[in-house]
Amino acid sequence: MRLEQYTQPFASSFYKKYLEDTSSLSSFFHYEWNQKALNKRLQETNFGKHKRTELVKVLTDYMNMFGISPKSKKHLEELEDNGVVVIGGQQAGLLTGPMYSIHKAISVITLAKQQREKLGVPVIPVFWIAGEDHDIDEINHVYIERSRKLQKVVYPANSKIKKIASETIFDKQLIYNYLDEIFQSLPETLHTKKLFTKVSNLLENNVTFTNFFAALMNDFFQEEGLLLIDAAYEPFRKLESEYFHLFVEYSSELSKIVLEKEAEFERAGFGMPIQTKESAAHLFYVEDGERYLLERKDKMFIHEAKGLSFSKEELMHIAKHHPEKLSNNVVTRPIMQEMVFPVLSFVGGPGEIAYWGTLKSAFELFQMKMPVIMPRLSITIVNPKTQTLLEKFSFTMEDVWNGAVEDSKLQYIHNHRNEQVPQLIETIKQELADKYKKLEKLLLDDDLKLTPLVQKNLRYHENQLTFIEHAIEDTLLGKLDASINRYDRIVMELIPNGGLQERSYSPVQLLNEVGLDLIKELLEIPYEFNGKHHVLYI
Repeated sequence: MRLEQYTQPFASSFYKKYLEDTSSLSSFFHYEWNQKALNKRLQETNFGKHKRTELVKVLTDYMNMFGISPKSKKHLEELEDNGVVVIGGQQAGLLTGPMYSIHKAISVITLAKQQREKLGVPVIPVFWIAGEDHDIDEINHVYIERSRKLQKVVYPANSKIKKIASETIFDKQLIYNYLDEIFQSLPETLHTKKLFTKVSNLLENNVTFTNFFAALMNDFFQEEGLLLIDAAYEPFRKLESEYFHLFVEYSSELSKIVLEKEAEFERAGFGMPIQTKESAAHLFYVEDGERYLLERKDKMFIHEAKGLSFSKEELMHIAKHHPEKLSNNVVTRPIMQEMVFPVLSFVGGPGEIAYWGTLKSAFELFQMKMPVIMPRLSITIVNPKTQTLLEKFSFTMEDVWNGAVEDSKLQYIHNHRNEQVPQLIETIKQELADKYKKLEKLLLDDDLKLTPLVQKNLRYHENQLTFIEHAIEDTLLGKLDASINRYDRIVMELIPNGGLQERSYSPVQLLNEVGLDLIKELLEIPYEFNGKHHVLYI
């Protein structure tokens, strides 16, 4: 593989600022994202406060469902002793969701390895699965190429109830039909059968979104010892009990300071990533697998539509005795993560880092600092066919990102279009309009009121000319189709849906094309955490 690095494309103004000038954002973060900050974080943080034994038992019990590798076992032992973690997380997307889920895991593993060597202490990679999320529409699909276009293929769930991902069970027939549909859309390669067998076998005993996701991630990364945990795993919720208690106790203060910090964030020109309200309780109540966002009103915690209402004392009782009925939101999840894990660094994407920027005061409310927030590795993978096309047209990656490929395609079509044809058709239309106008006037002069018929007849002829115009254009495009397709393929491979490849493509496409060793090969790349976008030519 050949590696090139570029300035991050498609970055928001905030993300550019975070990558290039973090020191100017000190009012929103406790640390910059460099080695000096990681050293300082290790030295000044009390990592002895965590319930390591209880945490490791929960992690072990959870991972036993998927199989614990020797490397993972070693990491669990180190975590129970004095290890610190590099952690990142993601929703439980189908077939791992977009490629950036894989890139995030690679980021966590790579940073943990690098810091283990630099800091001389056990640094353990952890992946937090957001199984408590209930927006199934965000995770129930993959994008597959069909008829030379990228199409969204949705798992056709037959339930209208939006349960959390960890309790959303697949319909066996529907999910296997769905897998068949996905794999039938892929080109047959030497790797297809083996990949399909692996995926099918992992699905057999993992019939929820979260378990299927965890099984795949564990299979891909077990040799690296990546530790996994589902935020909705009930024993994990019980471990969080006393922290839920704190969130209820300080709910009013938490809401106020997050509101103030987000307003400051907006004044700095970075928008409102959370869009919080002063009445927000920043907790969900879970009932029968569904979760309901609570608000504070008249000293009560309520969800009006569901008819839920709890006093502060009642909710604190739930936190203590039934923590499985509570769930974090975007504000409390990062804080909970810090309370439960000895976090050296959190690895996040652009959107995550933006909302973390509103939480500095929230961490301070609980006498903590947020960890070093490291931008995850951002990667585009260029296969041999696409490389050949880039070379043929002398396109650079910057050309692809800035729209030059699409511009070149349009120019190519323009160069092959006979401009006299549309000009002549336009002339005919104008002459027709003039003559019909003259006809209409003559008829009116003779007191023959046929204007509607005349205008209808004119529209008919104009439509016929438009039809001819479109037919000519379609015929031209058909004649140029092979060349046009080369431009379209570059765009579809490298900026599908108008954004980075990693945001649309599933790893299934690449694993099918390159083989199951691809992830292992990706892990061998000497990545730098420098905020650049990594382009890998395979």
